Amino acid sequence: MIEIKKYNSITTEYQLSKKIIASLELSDLFEQKHRETLFIEDICKRVKKSKTVLYVLKKDNENLGLISISSTSIEDFPALQIDFLFVSKKYRGLVLEDLDNVKTSEYLIELVISIAKNIQENIGLKYIVLLPDNKDLEKIYKELNFNKLNKTGWMFISI
Repeated sequence: MIEIKKYNSITTEYQLSKKIIASLELSDLFEQKHRETLFIEDICKRVKKSKTVLYVLKKDNENLGLISISSTSIEDFPALQIDFLFVSKKYRGLVLEDLDNVKTSEYLIELVISIAKNIQENIGLKYIVLLPDNKDLEKIYKELNFNKLNKTGWMFISI
């Protein structure tokens, strides 16, 4: 069964980052695993401070991945920002039947698009934006229909 668990400043749990890190399969390479750990710890701190909201995607009580979002503006246009997107190592690149035959990353992006459209019905919102951590991720986000905003590295989808 697919479940999406939402964490915000009201619903956050004690030692949330430790619980999430323990429930995900991080990269094998020490340096990459360390970076992933730092990102998850930072996101969980930001959840506590009401700076982001975290969504964890689960299948049969196993965490497949997570995404965190916050509000921002890009070139004076209101935007929903993807702060962090992470897929557990064993699910990276896999198309899953339980996720309507898409990859975990695509499913999480579709979740954010759905949230953005709901917000857009009530307040001004023009883009979903993110800043890729590296060139490899930039290629992946292009496959997910993100476009380069300008030379700053930011990428966007119009809502």
